[in-house]
Amino acid sequence: MKSPLKVVLFDLDGTLIDSEKDIAEAANFTRQHYGLARVPDSTIAQYVGNGVLVLLEKSLETRDKSKILEAYEVFKQHYRVHCADHTKTFRGTFELLDHLKHRGIRMGVVSNKPQEFTDSVLNQLGLMPYFGVAFGPEATVNRKPHPEPLLVAAEKLGASASETIMIGDSVVDILAAQAAPMRVGVLTHGYGTREMLEANHPDWIVDSLLELIPFLV
Repeated sequence: MKSPLKVVLFDLDGTLIDSEKDIAEAANFTRQHYGLARVPDSTIAQYVGNGVLVLLEKSLETRDKSKILEAYEVFKQHYRVHCADHTKTFRGTFELLDHLKHRGIRMGVVSNKPQEFTDSVLNQLGLMPYFGVAFGPEATVNRKPHPEPLLVAAEKLGASASETIMIGDSVVDILAAQAAPMRVGVLTHGYGTREMLEANHPDWIVDSLLELIPFLV
């Protein structure tokens, strides 16, 4: 018998918010800084999910750690100012969060987006008040797909893994939740393809946030 639901944890980019344009703009700004041509937003989107350093490694096509760290400063300079120019919540975000809030379910964000930008975007979009914790990758020693940030977030919100559900949009989210282990639902409107998501066997795959409501009981 499954434990009653006490906590729902959410990934951020590709799950609650559509941030593809602003991330791509910052990545292309960084590419141009190094004399590289712009690439389509959809190309940059393929690199999202494992943190900015991985995104820059793939965007700049380099494994030079010193160059990647230097590029990170360039990226941050741009993204700090423009992180919410085009970013918006997905349809159903506020409806789902309000539903959970009214049921007394505690909520948190567990993202691989740097803490500074996680906080900034949540505040600018009016999402922060819903969450008891909002973790960027700096919050714990390990980042997703390691289960540590999920387990620490759940503990801070007063729940065990069995009383928690993770909602994300990528294989990274699925792997982190399964390692916890927690139930996990994923959305197809983010950065993971349906084929990739299905291959990793989440508990639920849905096309919109509102479709999750029947499962979050």
